[in-house]
Amino acid sequence: MVDHDAVGEQIREIADRLVLPRFRKLVEGDVEEKSPGDLVTVVDVEVERELTAYLRGLGGTSVVVGEEAVAADPGVLEAGRRAERAWVIDPIDGTR
Repeated sequence: MVDHDAVGEQIREIADRLVLPRFRKLVEGDVEEKSPGDLVTVVDVEVERELTAYLRGLGGTSVVVGEEAVAADPGVLEAGRRAERAWVIDPIDGTR
């Protein structure tokens, strides 16, 4: 069984540490275009990486489906569809 309160606390901790210090303070090179009009920030990538590691560390067989992981490997989305349990994450950092 997953302790959802603990997951929420971890999300808040990651946001406090990685997102809030750079909110509206990104500098040149912090934003890239994945495809025309589709932006990604270094913050988005860092948050997804840390949150994915945390969720995988909870054990079990859950699949973590993140926006940036799917952009890099569309097979991640299919794995999430087939999984008995999946976490779907899309860190919010100000891009659309």
